Amino acid sequence: MNNIISNWENIQKSAVLQGLPADKKRGLIREYLQSKFIYEFYGLKEAQKLSFIGGTALRLLRNIPRFSEDLDFDNLDISEKKIGDLVSEVCVVFRKENIECELAVKKNEGKFYFEIKFPNLLEPLKISSNLKEKLMIKIDYSRSWKNQSLETQPLLRFGYAREVLTNSLDNLTVQKLSAYVFRKETQPRDIYDIVWLYATGARFDHKFAKDNDMKDLLKLATEKYKNEGIKNAFSQKLAPFLINPKETSLLSTFGDVLKRL
Repeated sequence: MNNIISNWENIQKSAVLQGLPADKKRGLIREYLQSKFIYEFYGLKEAQKLSFIGGTALRLLRNIPRFSEDLDFDNLDISEKKIGDLVSEVCVVFRKENIECELAVKKNEGKFYFEIKFPNLLEPLKISSNLKEKLMIKIDYSRSWKNQSLETQPLLRFGYAREVLTNSLDNLTVQKLSAYVFRKETQPRDIYDIVWLYATGARFDHKFAKDNDMKDLLKLATEKYKNEGIKNAFSQKLAPFLINPKETSLLSTFGDVLKRL
């Protein structure tokens, strides 16, 4: 039997102790698998050349109160082949522990990313009624950022403990603002994350922005906000990912945050 299925009750108990709502089982199982992946991944020496960033890094390392889906990394100095080897090594560990997984290498706009799918999991856990539905975790990385301020933060979830390399909160604020400005379609999670980062003490790293040719980023973000505002649909789209759905109200403070950054 899949180890996760046999250990599901204990996983749920651990999640509740960490403040996760018991009824959000899909988010819970995804977060467990993300945590296990990061634990195994950063146990590999070469993984120290990748900095864990993005919304899932904020969730697993900083406890931002929203679920996140993808695992994103800054590639500091490692080949695409080696990244693939590292991801494959983690999948080997999953399989040794009777956790079925399927690894696929994908390509989009000239760059590679990975998808790990977990079959025969959601239906046995009564999360889905579809026998064929697979939980998927996307793993992506970028070489586009430079001169990061790096630090380590502890992963402490579901019994997993590991020091993990990540960017500073000020760096992550710049990267989140960049995502807000340059995505083809605005994602309310970016707005929420920026507000949360500011509320926890993060500030706009002007040097990091300048080093990455984004000295006008704050200006661009302010202009976009003035043109677009906060649409009603943003709250509806964000709410399912929040630990407390009422926190969609934070979106309304985004304009004030931009003025203070």
